[in-house]
Amino acid sequence: MSTGQMIEILGRLRKQMNGEISELMMMHGVNYALNYGVAIHSIKEIARDYAPNTKLARLLYSQQVRDLQIAACYIADPADILIADQEFWGEAVINGEMAEQLSGLIARCENCDRFVESWLGNPNSNLQYCALLAAAKSHSPIAAVRVADYALALTKSDSVRTRVIATILSKNYNLPPIAQAIIQIKQSDVLAHKQINDEIYIYDN
Repeated sequence: MSTGQMIEILGRLRKQMNGEISELMMMHGVNYALNYGVAIHSIKEIARDYAPNTKLARLLYSQQVRDLQIAACYIADPADILIADQEFWGEAVINGEMAEQLSGLIARCENCDRFVESWLGNPNSNLQYCALLAAAKSHSPIAAVRVADYALALTKSDSVRTRVIATILSKNYNLPPIAQAIIQIKQSDVLAHKQINDEIYIYDN
């Protein structure tokens, strides 16, 4: 059944393909093996028709297709996200966009604190970024403490993106809403231009 549903979802996504957006994302360094360029809000609408279904979500997430992987973040049941699967979920976090989309799922799972602790200590800046966002979105006081513990150290990260959000969260890691942090990252990106080595490109929040 999951394979049939994946084919159905692919068909719905293809109807909303946007080649210009996918090309624009590539120009900004947001690369995927395959990218249909479907708007995030459209992916969310499609995902709602299949959630919660973690088996389907894992199948979608294992595909090398950006739009399917994002859909998986909204189809998976947070109750099924186990710390033992952190390698599976972390493997696709290859850029800032995937970090942002996955962070919402991680923030709602019971193991959020453990994901945050593990990924904040990971040398992969995209996983650090995902962990920071998940902690900020989570209502867990433990996750907030994790951010407080790591944020100062991460301000010295080689990744400009990580430094920006770490600085913001170190000043106030209870930011409501997290969108304020994203706005400040965007502003920093605009000001820094090509001096930013690890650019963040956020499409259609």
